[in-house]
Amino acid sequence: MGIWTMMALIIVAIILALSLKSRNPEISSLISLAICICIIGICVGRIGAIIDSLKTITGYINMDQSYLFILLKLIGISYICEFASGISKDAGYSAVASQIELTGKLTMMMISLPVLMQVVETILCMM
Repeated sequence: MGIWTMMALIIVAIILALSLKSRNPEISSLISLAICICIIGICVGRIGAIIDSLKTITGYINMDQSYLFILLKLIGISYICEFASGISKDAGYSAVASQIELTGKLTMMMISLPVLMQVVETILCMM
């Protein structure tokens, strides 16, 4: 499905959700959630090409594959937290959305610590 077709369908669904929001807010929220899930499904389908490109790049520079997996985890955590935060904000729970964003940032920091430690070790070896 092309980007123009996807965006057209999304805009139609958003207009439908907005028109139902005043009469039936529950259905409007479900339409919004369905739009988000469809978009995530489309993005997941395209991740394979990104992973192949990243593997090619890591092959060129002889980089450890574990760093690639850390990068993919960080991207996944970012998308999941942004999705959950957006849904929470849309439902009117902005305090929960802020906590989701904080949790995501802390989780990403924790997962990226091995990379930071490797950078520090490399700098120390150079001295």
